[in-house]
Amino acid sequence: MNRAQRRQAEKNSRRRITHTERVVPLPALLDEFTVFDMPQSIIDQLQNGSIDCADDVPVFRDNTGQWVEVAPALEGWLFTWQKISDELNLNLSFNYLKLLSDCLSKGQFFQWLYVDKSAEELHACRLAFRSADRKEIVRIAKTAQFQILLNPTIN
Repeated sequence: MNRAQRRQAEKNSRRRITHTERVVPLPALLDEFTVFDMPQSIIDQLQNGSIDCADDVPVFRDNTGQWVEVAPALEGWLFTWQKISDELNLNLSFNYLKLLSDCLSKGQFFQWLYVDKSAEELHACRLAFRSADRKEIVRIAKTAQFQILLNPTIN
């Protein structure tokens, strides 16, 4: 223990506090990274000219390091963000992201334009995320996640 930690432990023992846990909110950039990591990593792979596959199924590594299928993850993300856009009147477009998701889920070829336009749509979502009320986004996202869990065919 360093000197500051020893002082704090001594002060806590005088106050009869047994532990010093604090809740620290995530910085906005880390929060944004968590939300947009999945679609960004998929688009980055495609912009580099390939995508990871397992048994001919497109996959990506999520932020915990697990391999996850692209299609269901992207469909769920799009469903959630469509709800956020609708409820907050953000008027976000997901046309190319949906086209890209459909092509990836069906194993079809797609135009490179889809990837570039999808990146633009994702950037618009990032800008909306930065300016919208974070508590409302969380509320809507939780509702969407419950809908997906209760009805897996919702996508």
